[in-house]
Amino acid sequence: MSLSVGYGESIITPSLSLNIDLTGYGFYLERKGENVLSDLKVRTLYLEDSAHKIILLSCDLIGFSIEFADILRKEIAEREGIDGKNVSISCIHTHSGPTVQALRGLGEVNEEYLNEVKEKILSTVEYAKKDLRGSRVYYHSEIIEPIGFNRRLRRFEPIDPHLNILLFKRDDRNIFLTNYACHPVVLGRTKDVSADWPGELVRFIENGGDSCIFFQGFCGDIDPVTNMNRWGEGTKGDIELLGYIVATRVLKAKKYGKEIKDTKVSVVEDRIKLPLQIPSEEEMKEDARYWLEVYKENRNAQRFIEEWLKEAEFSYERLKENPYIDNVPIQGISIGEVKIIGIPGEVFCQYGLKLRERYPMMLTFGYTNGLVGYIPVKDAYKNREDYAAYIAPKIFNVFPFSLDIEDIILNEAFKILDRI
Repeated sequence: MSLSVGYGESIITPSLSLNIDLTGYGFYLERKGENVLSDLKVRTLYLEDSAHKIILLSCDLIGFSIEFADILRKEIAEREGIDGKNVSISCIHTHSGPTVQALRGLGEVNEEYLNEVKEKILSTVEYAKKDLRGSRVYYHSEIIEPIGFNRRLRRFEPIDPHLNILLFKRDDRNIFLTNYACHPVVLGRTKDVSADWPGELVRFIENGGDSCIFFQGFCGDIDPVTNMNRWGEGTKGDIELLGYIVATRVLKAKKYGKEIKDTKVSVVEDRIKLPLQIPSEEEMKEDARYWLEVYKENRNAQRFIEEWLKEAEFSYERLKENPYIDNVPIQGISIGEVKIIGIPGEVFCQYGLKLRERYPMMLTFGYTNGLVGYIPVKDAYKNREDYAAYIAPKIFNVFPFSLDIEDIILNEAFKILDRI
């Protein structure tokens, strides 16, 4: 079965005149973009076989809300005459890009810029559609020297060492779909706009005359090795080095890739509810007191806790009655025997490692079709000061996810992967 593949891209670097907040790295930092280190882009891959169309988008941004992603997916699907589940929108999760989702303490969303991003995304779909050409498809997975470490445990395991590549060989050029798990947080709290190391990976491939689209893996607990030495003090040279390391391994797919003969595509998506831990009202207030004491030397962090407590008190009865994040999309895509699982969160790497035990030819897309926060493993909840388990939920969902979140996500992912 033949597969046609098209590629399109647009620049989504914000105008510095908009005085846009950059997002990540801490609370109320007033990080306004003042310098463009590298352009941000949205890239689109359009796949079409005799019966189906699938549209994959990757944005050099931190992450969208599920609501925003749903609106975009619906509009794209209606334009292309396909089901919304056949559209996938991911973000690479750079912390050196604009705020595009309301996150407590992490900058204000500029609606003018967000509308511009939406229009650019729609345009890239058109570009990719016009670029459709017949393609041969190859899959390759390369174990690479780690560019990241497990930031919770401050060691090199567990990490996911798999660099996953889909290579689409066309008569005019190659198109690489690349997938690896490591937070794009080399630069730290600068006011530079940058796609971080994934941007350099793509640039290196493009300099060779080919096209490349990157999808961030399950990197919720993985930071670049530069942060193991000096947190947040990485340089442009460090970004270029990490991008170069990954890119040179991506190119191994030209020699070692396995051709996928049956390239039939299929998609399955389920919408699920993710349960929350709801404390008693006194436990909630005690938690606030605890963190205010921890952050007594950091007024920005104290402000964050104070504002969280106000929302927690306001939302308490509603969340106690319905202790869930509703309508969370889990998406599975297959291209022949290759499988892709997309989850709208900062998923810990162990999820991918466990899923790959059953499905070795699998790509893991984090920050996909939304962003609901970190999705930790059970062990993270043993430590009250674990950032992903107990602080980050105050940014996203008021309260932490239930202790059985790992089982819920894995069981759902296995069910979807079994059906595609």
